[in-house]
Amino acid sequence: MTPRLKQADREQILQSNRKALLEAAAIEIAHSGYNGANINQISLAAGFAKGTIYNYFPSKQALMLALLDDFAQSHYEKLADAVRVVDDPKERLLNFFDAGFDFIAKNIAPARVVVNTIYGPEEIFKSHLYRAYQPMFELVAAEILVPGIEQGCFRLMDPVATANLLMTMYLGTASQVTDEGTFFMDAAQVIDFALHALERKA
Repeated sequence: MTPRLKQADREQILQSNRKALLEAAAIEIAHSGYNGANINQISLAAGFAKGTIYNYFPSKQALMLALLDDFAQSHYEKLADAVRVVDDPKERLLNFFDAGFDFIAKNIAPARVVVNTIYGPEEIFKSHLYRAYQPMFELVAAEILVPGIEQGCFRLMDPVATANLLMTMYLGTASQVTDEGTFFMDAAQVIDFALHALERKA
């Protein structure tokens, strides 16, 4: 008689399978778009039988929403960790962009899904993505811009509106990434431009 898996082992297997399905979904959707993506192909690409994906996600839409949530959470955690490792607001800004571009270069397929969603026609996904990325907008406003203004590093500005502009710059540059993980725009120039635009002039 085969021993039953321990609950912890079972949960680990389920999480591993879910991750594999999301990674396969990112590649398929990045390549074919949401409407063109094939659920069975995603299951097969992840190493499972056709239909396995429905054991984890009840529908194609649920899969897409989970993919957006998963990437947004990982994206936020990576950038938040990089920002919070230093105290100086200027260094925080530099770390935000550096860590962000590095994260995009290492996660090209899901990043393309996010960018295509931003500019795509599906309002349900765009509004969901906006909510999923709210913590990152708040990170920029509350933990980079506000301290910078208070300490006199940055000029007086509306931190929320400026955070939106910085995120637009960041995601716009991130959208121009090649399959090899390099950017058509010079990431260093984007970072330098953002810093000089925010600095308080003597």
